[in-house]
Amino acid sequence: MRNSPPPSGSSWSSEPQGPIGSDRSAHQSEQVWAWPPASRDEAHRAAAWAWPPPARPRRGPAGTVGPPAGARYHRLARTQRFRWWRPPLAVVVAVLVIVLVQLILATAAVVVAVVSGIQGTGDQIFRMPLANVVMQLVVIATMAPIVIATAWLIQRRPAGTLFSVTGRLRLRWLVCCAALAVPALVLSFGVLFGLQRLTSPEARFIGEFGGGSDFALAVVLIAVLVPFQASAEEIALRGFVMQSVGSLGAGAGEPRGGSPVSRFLRTPVLGILISGTVFTALHSYFGWGLVDVAVFGIAMAWLTWFTGGLEAAIGLHVLHNITAFTISAYEGTLDRIGTGGGSWQGVLATAVEVAVYCAAVVWLARRLDVRRTVPEDQRDRDAAGAPAALPSWAAEPDPGRWRERSAHWGWDDAAADPGSGHRQQPSQHPPEYSDGSAGDSQWAAPGPRRGGSWSPPGWDGQAPG
Repeated sequence: MRNSPPPSGSSWSSEPQGPIGSDRSAHQSEQVWAWPPASRDEAHRAAAWAWPPPARPRRGPAGTVGPPAGARYHRLARTQRFRWWRPPLAVVVAVLVIVLVQLILATAAVVVAVVSGIQGTGDQIFRMPLANVVMQLVVIATMAPIVIATAWLIQRRPAGTLFSVTGRLRLRWLVCCAALAVPALVLSFGVLFGLQRLTSPEARFIGEFGGGSDFALAVVLIAVLVPFQASAEEIALRGFVMQSVGSLGAGAGEPRGGSPVSRFLRTPVLGILISGTVFTALHSYFGWGLVDVAVFGIAMAWLTWFTGGLEAAIGLHVLHNITAFTISAYEGTLDRIGTGGGSWQGVLATAVEVAVYCAAVVWLARRLDVRRTVPEDQRDRDAAGAPAALPSWAAEPDPGRWRERSAHWGWDDAAADPGSGHRQQPSQHPPEYSDGSAGDSQWAAPGPRRGGSWSPPGWDGQAPG
């Protein structure tokens, strides 16, 4: 079997060296073509001859491809399967499916109300405010599985990339963030109470009890459903939307990656602003109420980017909504939850809440060394200073088959044993077959190490016949 010539464009010499060529002393000197090209341009043109071979892309379940090592949270949708049309297509499909599911659930609720003889009022399907709130919470919670499935089916990336840079929901970190949310909420209510005492001393901070006999049931349902509702909003907006926007800018090593537009799109600024704007637009507030929601949404989007996951935003969002819904149930105003004009005092209290919470989370994240970028795959990492290891998908044959081949081609058994710890070297005699004849004289032995000299087995200064 003859050696194959190097590829076109390679810096390796295609001229034969040794007994066939004009220079019969080539084997006594360094074979420069046996090593990767020296210059960067030559290495790029002859990448197929470089060692170690390029690492294969990270593949998840069912053919999905994970983000590269070192990617920030808002860039997790920029995988090797990224195409310019995938983010807008994914967003359009997700919105259509969400609207379709909401229509189906609303129709089913209307049918149940009609069959039960319940007549709604205005835009309320059921007569009971608690039933309408439960319906709203369930409808919002369906956004989470929809965007997760969309990211998996259209963007072809692991569903866990929506949660964090580690590809999963970091539960211990979520618990830590939820614990930090408690003092932030208490401080926020303290600020709101103080401002109300200064501006409207005659007004009640919390209204009189109007929850009625369903108050206990309302508290239980709120505690069960609000975590799903708040988490779904975070997954859909701070996760899916921000990552779809953040994936648009070309990487630094990609074509047009050095343009000013690409450099700006690679930053989290646009993703944070768009996700916060969409979050604000989905609420039914007006005036100061919209400003309140915008402050909360933008702050949680920034915190999600900084911490590399949704855990911090989910921790505060869940406790904030549980508190708001519980107070509304206590006052008997569940039919007006999520509406109104708000106040500047509420905006200031929310600003204090998110500022204190973000500062505490940033401090704890740095102290605990919370991962903010995609970790490097252990299988693709070599020890510092160690020679590159052979990848698993290019492993050598099993020892049994190797010994059979070494015996046939005249290799020493001790050298061919992978467990001996020695480099496998050819014997000093040409291979012999069972009939006593010499092997194919066109067989090519491996070349020398850099800086050393070597003669082919059986070399007598004559060209092979």
